[in-house]
Amino acid sequence: MNDWIAGLLSRLPDNMIALIISGAGGAFVRSVFAAEAHWKRRAVEGSAGAVSAIFLGGVLGHVIDATTGAGVYAYLAGGFLMGEGGITAVRALRNRVLPLEGK
Repeated sequence: MNDWIAGLLSRLPDNMIALIISGAGGAFVRSVFAAEAHWKRRAVEGSAGAVSAIFLGGVLGHVIDATTGAGVYAYLAGGFLMGEGGITAVRALRNRVLPLEGK
């Protein structure tokens, strides 16, 4: 199983690996500095951040790379920013539709 995972990761392009790493970094930063009390909400926000980091982060990373020529670092920045943005967007939408109890 470990050989299969290692083989899969070795075949991924560098920008995809950068997006995965930056998405995990964004999830870690969010869990440390703005932790959600309910685990279900935390799971939804984390999933939205991961999807946003991989898909939207790739778009932003490509734009940054085309503008600056930064290479893989552009995808790291794009993934982190879009991951954080996805979590924030889900939190804002959730607070608008389902406000917290007691407020």
